[in-house]
Amino acid sequence: MSAVFEEVGNAIRTIGSDDFYPTLQALIEEAFDIDNFLVLGYQGEGKPSILFRRSQSAAVHAELESRYVPTLYVLDPFYSVHLEKYPSGSYRLRDISPDRFKTTNYFLEYYQKTTLLDEIAFIAYVKNGWTINVCVGRDETSGSLFGKGSLRQAKELAPCIGSLLERHFSTSELPPEEGFPSLDAILIERLEIHHEISITLRQAQVAVLLLRGHSSKSIAEELGVSWQTVRVFRRQLYARCNVSSQAELFALLTPLVNQ
Repeated sequence: MSAVFEEVGNAIRTIGSDDFYPTLQALIEEAFDIDNFLVLGYQGEGKPSILFRRSQSAAVHAELESRYVPTLYVLDPFYSVHLEKYPSGSYRLRDISPDRFKTTNYFLEYYQKTTLLDEIAFIAYVKNGWTINVCVGRDETSGSLFGKGSLRQAKELAPCIGSLLERHFSTSELPPEEGFPSLDAILIERLEIHHEISITLRQAQVAVLLLRGHSSKSIAEELGVSWQTVRVFRRQLYARCNVSSQAELFALLTPLVNQ
């Protein structure tokens, strides 16, 4: 435990400097074993900013800039945590993912290729409306999940990590909060412009939740309607978009995010 306290002191000393992220990584590594480390900044519904990253496996962040940041971030469960403003703390991906997350094209075509087996994010809200995610994971390097001890350490460390991030960003330059159109509105507008397809707000909401890995039952709970109503919206959506599967819907809609 004394080594952890020493790393906390190091992190405090580097607040506001370029050494802050490496010392923050060292602090977490002293508490429990990780294979990779990533710091992302989110503001509103805009594209995330990569603030720092390190990994032992090249696969983990191989498509972070080419695929995740331009479009796929909108389907990430941790992005939903940012939008829904969960309380600051640590969250394990498998605990906050929708019920059918592992069947989504995002998981099968992107996330699975990162070789990530387990992931925890420390969430902090800093100035100008920014959310900072410090993501740590286990991947092909260790080939193992986080154990109960690591999860407990993450929970215990979360308030400290949050305070360090708040203090660090109080001294850093961050763009002021901007207004961003919602993903639902973007899809409605760009489907009309690029494909001459007209969908309703409810159909757009269903599309987003489907692609994020929600079942009909889960979508019904999110939207406050019956699952039978969700099935009607889903049939209407597929008919209007002339698709017959989630994979086809994914292929049609995800490029529109990066127009």
